[in-house]
Amino acid sequence: MDKRKIANQKVKDNLLAALIELAKNENWSNITVTALIEKAHVARSSYYRNFSSIEDIVDYGIMQMHKKYQHERPTPYENFHDKNLMHFKFEFYKKHADLLLTFHHTQTSQSLLSVINDFVIDACGDMPYSSISKYELYYYSGAFYNMVICWLEDGAKESPEDMAEEFLRIVNTGVSKNFKK
Repeated sequence: MDKRKIANQKVKDNLLAALIELAKNENWSNITVTALIEKAHVARSSYYRNFSSIEDIVDYGIMQMHKKYQHERPTPYENFHDKNLMHFKFEFYKKHADLLLTFHHTQTSQSLLSVINDFVIDACGDMPYSSISKYELYYYSGAFYNMVICWLEDGAKESPEDMAEEFLRIVNTGVSKNFKK
């Protein structure tokens, strides 16, 4: 990679890190480009050379997370019944909790859910448009996304392994009796 690309990559990564840091203490709508470039220690021209909006930084972060996930996952297959894969997923999202919660709190959760859907579709293949079975992929993706977000917002007190086991218990047996009337 040439020096210019390396420098642009560093600017992008610094801006993403600054956005995550600012989003911890600041309402998303109050984050300004000025605050962001000051926190990232980059020039305004560097910001605009790489991004046209703060939302572009979020999109960049989502794509970075997608690349890391693709590179680190233990199997090319998505299987919401595989204990090892589910443990990896909870561990992965716990490791990237700041980024994930930033996306969620910045109200880009639809974009992130779309990425999770894409992980599943890439690995499983998309169902034919005419098949009602195509909704199964979205069911598992949405259930997993909601469970991860609630777990992380609650401080991720349970271990990723415990969360994987609980997800599999729900998948395999359904909702517990405590929720039935």
